[in-house]
Formats: sequence, structure tokens, C-alpha cells
Amino acid sequence: MAKADGKGRIKKRGQMAEAWARMKTQPIAVISLVVVLLMVVIAIFADLIVPYSKAINQVAADKLLPPFTAGHILGTDNFGRDIFARIIHGTRTALEIGIISAGASIVVSTILACLCATIGGWVDNIIMRFIDVVSCIPSLVMALAICAALGNGVPQLIFALFFTGLPMHTKMVRSVSLGVAKMDYEESSIALGAKSSYIMGRHLIPNLASVIIINGTAQVSMNIMMGATLGFVGLGVKAPTPEWGTMLAEGLNYMMRNQYMVLVPGLVLAIAALFINSLGDCLRDALDPQLKGRA
Repeated sequence: MAKADGKGRIKKRGQMAEAWARMKTQPIAVISLVVVLLMVVIAIFADLIVPYSKAINQVAADKLLPPFTAGHILGTDNFGRDIFARIIHGTRTALEIGIISAGASIVVSTILACLCATIGGWVDNIIMRFIDVVSCIPSLVMALAICAALGNGVPQLIFALFFTGLPMHTKMVRSVSLGVAKMDYEESSIALGAKSSYIMGRHLIPNLASVIIINGTAQVSMNIMMGATLGFVGLGVKAPTPEWGTMLAEGLNYMMRNQYMVLVPGLVLAIAALFINSLGDCLRDALDPQLKGRA
């Protein structure tokens, strides 16, 4: 889509500008973006919102207090820890795990896919055979095995989710990269003796931006859910680090008389996954070239 400037010249908007113009017309896209940005702000300023000590300090006299008790807006858990503080600092843990693991998967898989497209031959065969072997194992099963072998902790969890995210991204980005590699300007660069690194940085990666953004958003949501699942079965972060899946597991024993211990972290986890996925879907629609000009 193009528009005229003050001198009557036609200025063409960039891909991201067009995508943003399309997203602004969708209420669900705006709401999802606001919610995700709010989560990011909460994660960054968690210590200013509520002290971390309230999330981990155990106070025997404050065990299982109901919501809206003085000083505990969401009540306390079976150890006397403030649930609101654990939710706030659990947001930081969830986004740290989701964003870092998804970002690492995207970077490595993009490099592998670009190598497959630019070099091909035996390099493509080795990379794709490795990806095929890894993709034969369900992601959750592999993440469980890695965490069981490496132990509990945020670094171990991030590595497990990073590794399990490689196959899907590599295959998807490779399919798009192969199409870009057949373009005329790409073949001209190769004929002129351009290096693979130049082709990847100058041609491939800019054309893969939309795919990378869409895949990355979807992977963040998936990794947050998988991280919570691993925390629920006891293979997530180390106690007493606040984490939504661990909070769900701890609340199960008290679900009949203190439902809030399960409802609060469960609702927060569902909201996070819902709006991050919704944002990813809206980004996909906004960045889809076939939808240009229809907004």
C-alpha cells in the first residue's frame, strides 16, 4: 500500500508499517498486544510491584489465607507465601523461559535453514537427517528426558525447550528459504561470486522476517505452556522460585478447600497462552502477502 507525500510523490510503506496498519483495524490484535506488553512490563518491574521476598518467604502464621485478606490480595499458599507476589514474579520466570528458549531456537534454526538453502548438497542432507531424527521424538517427551538428565533449574529448562523447538522452525524456515534461493536476484548474486554469508544476511534473512516473527511468537506461547507442564510434574525450576506450573502442582492437594491456589495460576497461565497465541495469529494474518490490499 502506498500514499502520497506533501509534494505529490508516492511513498511506499514498508512491510512492518503495512502489517501494523492492518493490525490496528482488528480489536483482538490490539487487545492481545496490550496484554502481552503488560506482561512484559510486569516481568521487568516485578521487584517494584511487590518485593521478591514476599514470594519466597514462608510465614507459618499466614498459611492458607483466603483472597482479599489484609496484605494478601490473592491470599497465601500452604507455606504462607503471598500468591499475588508469586504470580507477579512467576510472570518474569515464564517470559524468561519462553522468550530466551524460543529466541535461541529461532536463531539457530534460521542459520541451519539458510545453510541448507545456500550451500545445499551434503550440508543440507546432514542437517535435515539430524532434524528428522530429533523430530521423531515428541517434544514433550524429549523435554522431559533432558530435564530428567540435567536436573531442575531455569538454564536446564531453557536448554530443553530450545532443543525441542529446533525441528519445527528449521523445516518451516528451510521451505521458505529454498523458494527465496530460486529467485532471480539470488541466482545473480551467486553468479557474481557472492559469499554464502552475504547472501544469508542480504537476501535470505530479510525475506524470512515475517516467518521468523510468526514462528517466534507461537513458540514463546508453546514454551511457556511446556515449561509450566514440566514444573507441574516436578521437572521445572528449583523451589522456591515462583513458577505457574509449580504453583498448580502445589495447589492440587488443597483444591477442595482452597480453590484459589489452583484457579489463580491456572487462569493466569491460560490468559498468557491465549493472548500470546492470538497475537501470533494476528501477526500471521497481517504479514501474509496474500492478504495485502484487503484491509
